[in-house]
Amino acid sequence: MKSLFLTSLILIPQLVLGQVSNADRLKSITELRRFAFASCNHQTDAQPLWKEMISDAPDLFVWGGDNIYANSKNPDDIRASYQVQNQNEDYQFFKAMTPIIGTWDDHDYGYNNGNGSFAAKRKSQEYLLDFLEEPKVSSRRIQDGIHTSYTFGEGAHKIKFILIDNRFFKDVDPFAPFLGQAQWTWLEREIAGSDAAINFIVSGLSVLSAPLPWSEEWADYPVEQARLLYLIQKARLKGVMFLTGDKHFASIFNGMGHLEFLSSGMTHNVRLPLRPYVKKKFPDAYFEFNYGLIDITWENDVPTLSLAVRGVLGANARSKKVRWSGRQWKEI
Repeated sequence: MKSLFLTSLILIPQLVLGQVSNADRLKSITELRRFAFASCNHQTDAQPLWKEMISDAPDLFVWGGDNIYANSKNPDDIRASYQVQNQNEDYQFFKAMTPIIGTWDDHDYGYNNGNGSFAAKRKSQEYLLDFLEEPKVSSRRIQDGIHTSYTFGEGAHKIKFILIDNRFFKDVDPFAPFLGQAQWTWLEREIAGSDAAINFIVSGLSVLSAPLPWSEEWADYPVEQARLLYLIQKARLKGVMFLTGDKHFASIFNGMGHLEFLSSGMTHNVRLPLRPYVKKKFPDAYFEFNYGLIDITWENDVPTLSLAVRGVLGANARSKKVRWSGRQWKEI
């Protein structure tokens, strides 16, 4: 009986993957109640967190960047890295049951701290979108960059994800050296036009972090960081939360009047000698392998979020519960 059950677990993902597209799974989300997000995942390393996420059964999963580690300027290496990740049996099972969206950061884009000068960036874009099972008719297939947005739910319970591309345009446009003016035009439209009750802004790099000596963050581009925060304020955007990665630890922290949930390190963590320094900057930092899990509930159309940093033992390593006050998230 047990062997029959195990066989079914192996066959189900193969059957589902062959019948239901990721686009169809995304369309099936009528109300988003729980989602997971994560970053910094090496395709050849052990990946124990997929089993935990399968148990959590999120309605949606968000890749936050460094989804694989190609670390190469050769597009064939990038494609091969995605192929290796897609062969992971736990990931196969997870994505058969879970709608997936995502953005990238440097190591899946191509190479460490990669920018818009990367000659193979359009090939890299193609391979990421193949990995995400983006429809062939998607505008992401023909535009420069992989920025996009998704909306789930309706009316007072509408939730929006704005996914930013912090690689394709980086260091190309002297007047907008981080996101590029074309992406800024799109982003301004997405923010100004959003009527969602919750707006998750997903960035491969931390939006609110102070500069750290070995990493990148929005603070490296202070004019554009200020521009983003101004647009949010001007639009009176509701329920703003930044979802970020990159740094190989997890933290839920406030800054500049906003809340950021940084989850990084599915297969990576900060080196031991650096941890005391990180703790001074991020007192709640969690250094073991992790992913973020967010539960969404409503009371009189006011959203409450239960935020959890999850680890390999299936328990909350860090947690926080917040409610939207009309101007900001307040801990309860």
